[in-house]
Amino acid sequence: MVTDQRGFTLAEVIVAMLVCVVGLIGMASLLMVTLRMQQLGRNSTSEVRMAQEKIDELSSLSFTDAILGAQVQCGGSLVTNVANHNDVPQVNGQNQPYRRRWLVGPGPDADPQLRMISVRLIPDNPDRNIATEYDLVTVIRGAGVAVCP
Repeated sequence: MVTDQRGFTLAEVIVAMLVCVVGLIGMASLLMVTLRMQQLGRNSTSEVRMAQEKIDELSSLSFTDAILGAQVQCGGSLVTNVANHNDVPQVNGQNQPYRRRWLVGPGPDADPQLRMISVRLIPDNPDRNIATEYDLVTVIRGAGVAVCP
């Protein structure tokens, strides 16, 4: 006796649904990781740009100007806020969720026209999955001659 029955059994349907659910959960977790990495990449790019903007600003200042040159006078700290050596970066007139600090020291070979500048961006949000601290170190040549102690 041959019967011509077509279709799936309940067990086959349940197994197929279970395989689909496991695959969808895996895809969802992969999507979350991808979005987090994309956000981290975007924030890292912003940090580099904001640090470079500060370096460019400091490069344009005179070492001997008592008022404007205070930002390039030797001193500062990367771990605490020091007057004239920290700020909150702005983009299009809006404060960004970072604190920017810089440390100024003597340049190579104690050349009085050079300064070693270290700029650190510290995110307000301590979640390392979306933003991390960023350091940029460079040497600038300034107008005027002033010796770092």
